[in-house]
Amino acid sequence: MKKTVFIFFLFSVNTFVYPQQYFNFRFDFGQSGWWDGATNVFQLPDGYIIGGGNAYYSPSRLGFYKIDIEGNRIFSKVYSDTVDEYYLGNPGSIVRLNDSVIVASGSRNSPDTNWLHQEGLIYFLNNNFDTLYTKYFGEKISPVDTSYIFRQIKSNRETLVVTGGKNPKGLPTRALLIKTDQAGNEFWEKVYWDGMYDEGLSVICTNDGGYAIGGYTFDFLPPPNLTGDPIVIKTDSVGNQQWFKNYGTPYIDSHGMICSTQDGNMVLGFGYCDSMSGGGPSTEGNPFRKITFIKIDNSGNTIWNKKYGKSEGELELVNIRENSDGTIISTGITTKFFPTAYKYVGWILKTTSDGDSLWYRQYDICKGESTWNWLYDVIETSDKGYIACGVVYPQEPDTGSQDGWVLKVDSIGCENPEDCWVGMKDEAPLPANDEIEIYPNPVAEDISVKLRITGNEMRISIRLYDMFGRMVKMVELSPGQTEFRMDVSQLPHGMYYVVVSQGDKIHTCRKLIKQRM
Repeated sequence: MKKTVFIFFLFSVNTFVYPQQYFNFRFDFGQSGWWDGATNVFQLPDGYIIGGGNAYYSPSRLGFYKIDIEGNRIFSKVYSDTVDEYYLGNPGSIVRLNDSVIVASGSRNSPDTNWLHQEGLIYFLNNNFDTLYTKYFGEKISPVDTSYIFRQIKSNRETLVVTGGKNPKGLPTRALLIKTDQAGNEFWEKVYWDGMYDEGLSVICTNDGGYAIGGYTFDFLPPPNLTGDPIVIKTDSVGNQQWFKNYGTPYIDSHGMICSTQDGNMVLGFGYCDSMSGGGPSTEGNPFRKITFIKIDNSGNTIWNKKYGKSEGELELVNIRENSDGTIISTGITTKFFPTAYKYVGWILKTTSDGDSLWYRQYDICKGESTWNWLYDVIETSDKGYIACGVVYPQEPDTGSQDGWVLKVDSIGCENPEDCWVGMKDEAPLPANDEIEIYPNPVAEDISVKLRITGNEMRISIRLYDMFGRMVKMVELSPGQTEFRMDVSQLPHGMYYVVVSQGDKIHTCRKLIKQRM
């Protein structure tokens, strides 16, 4: 299942409202034919910055690509030297410090006679993404025996906090948390370790003045005992650990990413592994996972725990964010299997603040059965849509090299008004008309449906689909029947589609919101 490929990326907005924009394209940070990839997207008043980098048998370069709100290129800038490797951090590694300064976190790898010299870095940039100055964190003199890697950064009033990993030579990595002032001068550094490989991958500032880290813990026991789990580490205002919790299974879960919520809590997102396929005495097999959100308070108590869709091969959640209205948006990668090939596709899931699913869609730009279409980051935009970015690795019949990928969709995840699907893009079109009346909507227990379809001597089917494209209910009406009631009281809360069809003809599709009773 595994395949070797050069993918080296891991893991004040203006208030004008524009008509919703759509675009979906590949791009290069620099010269065409290099290996490019994007891990971060950030909105500016006049467009978006896509952050990532590129390389071509030479040191990796950190890059920023600016587009306007319609997707037109404005500029591309790369930062590099002839010796060192530069990497931008995980999604969420670009944040605004104030009206004139933006900061980005990442890492620099430098050759060293003793060991790889790896430092964390914070770029201080102006609004044109020109470097004002850079702060480096880690060992300054040889012999170098500890590596630093920065994964994500947050701004909190006049301070910055960054998480990542600290790796002493010959020992497992520890989760890292560093706090600085707004100029990047360090206040303190803390590490957290439970005896295994631990790394911080995302960080939030909590409403009690402390911090929370979403990350990953990994046990290097040989297969079949290999395991990996999402973790959350909660600290006080000076970085002292208050609690450290593991939210994984006995199998290989994906890493955990965390976001804060408007009610003062936090949501952890990850891929929950409920089974493994294949594997043997010396191989790990392939994990099958479900998208999972867990809402947690500052004391570590679980408020709710929700899973979405079916288990899919190698599914990963790569980032999670809270929108301005308290809803939650997340993005990641999953696998489609074909008789002789497999394909990676990106996905975006939106839920309510209570974790009820609103919509889920999968995306690609390369159509070949062996292509990789990875989505890393997603943000809400000024037009109330979403923009996402990632990496594309084409295979025949797709052409070209590994590229960055930018995708702009509308408020319900559609790629354009004519290309909007339910779940896996196999079901009904979205547009609605006046041929069906559904009430009440939202609904708690049961709905009444009234049809205004003429010439309905042929049997009419009413199907109810969830946002993952699964049919959850179906009713077949008698010829001439125009009204009926449907019990939906046992369905999970969230958004559904009511699809009315007659034979092979789809008459209409309407959204239905199932609310709490």
